[in-house]
Amino acid sequence: MKKNLLAVLLFALSLSAFSQSESPEKEMSMQVMVPRDVFIGDSGQIQFSFRNPVDIFAFADQSLIKDETIHLNLEPQDFLENPQECYLKSAVLIRNGVNYNLCITFIPWTTGTIKFKDFYLEKILARGGKPEKTAEENLFPISLESVTILSLTEKLNTTTLRPPKEPLILPKTNYVLLLFLFLATGLMSLLFIVLMKLPVILRWLRNFRKKISYHKNSMKTRLALNSLLKKETEDKIFAEKWQQTMRQYLNFRFGTSFASTTDRKIRDKIEDITGNLCNDSIDECLGKLESHFIRTNYIRFASGSIDSKLLPAQDHEAKFLDGEKSMLVESTVSIVNTLEKGVE
Repeated sequence: MKKNLLAVLLFALSLSAFSQSESPEKEMSMQVMVPRDVFIGDSGQIQFSFRNPVDIFAFADQSLIKDETIHLNLEPQDFLENPQECYLKSAVLIRNGVNYNLCITFIPWTTGTIKFKDFYLEKILARGGKPEKTAEENLFPISLESVTILSLTEKLNTTTLRPPKEPLILPKTNYVLLLFLFLATGLMSLLFIVLMKLPVILRWLRNFRKKISYHKNSMKTRLALNSLLKKETEDKIFAEKWQQTMRQYLNFRFGTSFASTTDRKIRDKIEDITGNLCNDSIDECLGKLESHFIRTNYIRFASGSIDSKLLPAQDHEAKFLDGEKSMLVESTVSIVNTLEKGVE
C-alpha cells in the first residue's frame, strides 16, 4: 500500500515538472480601471501593467520612442470584440526596464459589459511594413479583463428628467457682453456710414491720387530744369531740352498731347482745356510761358539767319544772354508752381 502511494506521488511530481518545462512562464500582470466607475459618454482609462524580459520596443520604429513612451497605432477592432461599443481616444505604452504599463483611453457608447479579445503588442508596434522579429507562439499576449459601463439613471434611481436650470455665467460676464454689444453696434454703424458715403469716399480717393500724381509731375519737372541748368550745353541744345521738359509737363498736367502744338498756340490750347476760367495770375503766367516758347524756338532755329544778325544784337542774336538761362529756369519754376496752385 505504501509502495503504491509513493509511486503515485512520484508520478504527480514528474508530471508537474514536465508541464512547467513545456509551457513558458506567465509573467505577473495587473489591470486597473480609472476611474473605477465609468458611465456612458464618460472618458475612462484601462491601465494594464505587466512584466516581460523581452524588449517589446525593439519591434517599433525607434524614431517614435520618446522618453520611454510610444503612442500605439491601436484600432478598436484590434482589442474589442464589438468595435462599435466605444470610441478609442489614445493608446500609450510606457517602459521602465522590464516593467510595462499599457494605458488605453476610451469613451463607451453603451452600458453593460465591454469584452476584449487578446492581441499582441509586438504586432501592433511592427505595423508599417517592418517584419516581425519573433514567431507568434513566442509573443506576449495582452488579455484584458472585461469592464462594466454603468448607467447614471440606474445609479441615481431616477426615471424622469430634471427641470431645466438657468444657464450659469461667470461674474461680471454681463459687463463683457454689454461692452461687446456696444462695440458691435458701433462697428455696424460705422460700416453703414461708410457704405452710405462710399461714392464720396471713392471720389475723394481719386482726387487725392490725382493730386499726388500732379505733385510728382511738377517735382520731376523742377528737378529736370535745375539739372539742365547745371550742365554745360550749347544754347540750341539747352533750348531744345527745355521745350521737351515743358511739353512733357503740360502733357501730363492737362491730360492731352502738346507735342505738335506750336509756340504761339500753347496759351490758346490751355485756355480751351480750362474753359477760359483762368484767373489773372494764371493768365499772366500763360503769357510768360508762351514768350519762353517763342524765345527758345528762336534760339533753336534762327542760328545763322538774317534776323540773328540784325541790331541791336542783344535782341536778335540766336543765343542766350548772360544770366538768361538762370532767369528762364527760375521763371519756368514759378510758372509751374502757379499752374499747380491755380488750375483745377
